[in-house]
Parts: sequence; structure tokens; C-alpha cells
Amino acid sequence: MSDDPGLLVSFGVNVHNLVAGFSGGVVNAIVLKRSDPWSIISSVVVGGLTANYLTEVFSHYLGTSLGTSGFLVGVAGMAICQGIIAGAAKWNPFGSQSRANQDGKGS
Repeated sequence: MSDDPGLLVSFGVNVHNLVAGFSGGVVNAIVLKRSDPWSIISSVVVGGLTANYLTEVFSHYLGTSLGTSGFLVGVAGMAICQGIIAGAAKWNPFGSQSRANQDGKGS
């Protein structure tokens, strides 16, 4: 065995978190009775990806093990991503006054 961490690690992929998230995505698809292939695949992929990047944060916040947190993040992955997207759509870092100035309506 070499000391090279591997290609996946160089891309920031934690295989344990990814598998836990994929498993959570499978459970999400089963529990929510997703029937079309794209819904099932998206649930599993989104669960895996969110778990890969958010497991450690949730583990620290919830006080659970990494495996448990990865699975929970995988189950809730679609809802987490929908919440992030909704929050980003409402986010206005410059406030309404700056938007008026950008539109040429301000002083």
C-alpha cells in the first residue's frame, strides 16, 4: 500500500460519509414512496453528496457519531438542499436601498 490518499480524497470525498448518505437517500426514496427512476436516483445522489460535505457539521451540532449523522443528513438531503436554495433566493446582501441605487431610482 502506498501513502497516497487517493483520487477521491484529493477531491474531498469521504467514502464513509458518502455511503452513509447514499443509504439515507435510499431510505428517503422508500419512505416517501418515490416511484420514478429519476426521483429515486436524485434522492440517493443528493443524500450522498450532502452527507459527504455536511456530516461533520451535523455530527458536531447533534452530538452523534459520524455514521449516524451521515445517515440522517442523507435522509434529509433533499429538504436540506431545498432549504438552502430557498434561503439563497431570498438573500439580499445589499438591502433594498442598494437595489434602488443600482436601478437608478436612488439619489
